[in-house]
Amino acid sequence: MNTPSLAFPAPAAATTFSTFLAETYKLASVRSTWWFLGGAAAVMLASTLSEPDDGDPTTVPAVTAAVHALLYYVQYILLALGVLVATSEFASRSITVTLACTPSRTRVLAAKTLVVGTTVFAVGTAIAALGVGVAGARFDELGTMGAQHAGQVVAMGLYLALLAVLGLGVGTLVRRTAGALAILVVLLLLVPELLGFAADRLSAPWLATFAEYTPSPAGWLLMSGRWEYAPVLAAWAAAAVGAGAWVLRARDV
Repeated sequence: MNTPSLAFPAPAAATTFSTFLAETYKLASVRSTWWFLGGAAAVMLASTLSEPDDGDPTTVPAVTAAVHALLYYVQYILLALGVLVATSEFASRSITVTLACTPSRTRVLAAKTLVVGTTVFAVGTAIAALGVGVAGARFDELGTMGAQHAGQVVAMGLYLALLAVLGLGVGTLVRRTAGALAILVVLLLLVPELLGFAADRLSAPWLATFAEYTPSPAGWLLMSGRWEYAPVLAAWAAAAVGAGAWVLRARDV
């Protein structure tokens, strides 16, 4: 006698949307998330309030002040947030509970990527708008701003989002906060400088061109209105998340 097979519905956490909701709740319920986001806004506000006019008639000082604050300070705060979304779970071993609820590791990382990317894009764009608005009020430029400057604000939010996703990918790959941050600081700060130095010393302009395709210079160009550099940053973020997914699937937690 054949026993009829029983089809049980998939648990809620096994669906993509439920995994996304779980990761959203997880990110929102951690107090450090709000400290990072609030700290980024506070740093942007303080920096744009103290930024002097650069005196360059070809630029808009309000936008320049916001970009400087973002590149010098804010990006590292939100980059660290992206890293900690991954590494904090490995450090506390709560990743085992996450993967027990959703055995598909690729789905878990995809949900984390979507949550981090959308959250940082929304908050980062708002922070960039705050910086431009505050600096614009200081320099009496609010009435002169148009669609181009709004596009630059969106580009700032996009850069921050892709940078946070890059941090998430490297954090998943390395699994240690200090190690991931060290790699990312080298990538953002030292690699472009070393490539520029080598280009000058070796008379190799192609190295300087290559340096433009590293995350920090590409972000600067994107925020300057060069939207063709958005796919460059997206490729860096995708490569990091892809490497993180490969390691997450290959190793025990």
